[in-house]
Amino acid sequence: MNKAQRRKKNGRGANAPKPNASPSLHVTASQVLTRIFDLFEHVGIAMPQVKSLCAESIQTEQPPHPLYPHAFAIGEMLTAWHQDNKYLDLTGAPAPIKFRGPGPSFQHLARNKVPGIKPSQLLSELVRLGVVITGEDGFIRVLMRSIPVFEDKELAKQHTLSSLNGFIMTLRHNLDSVPANFDQLFHRIARNDDFDRREIPALKIKVKRRGQNFLESIDDWLASNATAKSSRRVPQSRKAKVSVGVYLSVEDE
Repeated sequence: MNKAQRRKKNGRGANAPKPNASPSLHVTASQVLTRIFDLFEHVGIAMPQVKSLCAESIQTEQPPHPLYPHAFAIGEMLTAWHQDNKYLDLTGAPAPIKFRGPGPSFQHLARNKVPGIKPSQLLSELVRLGVVITGEDGFIRVLMRSIPVFEDKELAKQHTLSSLNGFIMTLRHNLDSVPANFDQLFHRIARNDDFDRREIPALKIKVKRRGQNFLESIDDWLASNATAKSSRRVPQSRKAKVSVGVYLSVEDE
């Protein structure tokens, strides 16, 4: 039986999509502006002329950075490298791995978590962004748990649009929910209007450290929750994309 016959027997054609394909996170400027004006109209701020001018001025949308549609899957891959016992050393830290081989390898990890992009291309991009390094011994070492989106202009643009889109959706959801209702999405801000600017570097360090620890704990919980339920198939109608973020804002006078 040849490969084509086996695909036919298994109910998959040559061009059938791969299972567990990476969900796209590509958000366009048009989508974000539409959500912004919809939010304004929802709270009673009418801006028809500005809305019309924005719609006319938007140029043809550029294709996303090759990594960004797979950002979610890459995050899962890096999380697995930091959590899965197969990829940890004796101290519990991410172990160096070969690109390919019979044991745990980058190729196997990439194909399992990010099936929508070639492992060699993924490795090249992650090396360029400083997420991993390849040593002279041929081992690949991971340096980060997430993609540094602001190291690349196109990645930064996509990250900005995606963050705005998610924040707007949170605001709109909460506006449509009863205050203090269990359905409200968490949205709180710690603010100080008389903060000494000389203390901002210390504040940045504190937020980065605590924020990173908090986000990693949430990421661990999401990953373990998904793993616990992977034994039973979850209907598509029950699936949702969720994200939790932390940010620091500094306003000038």
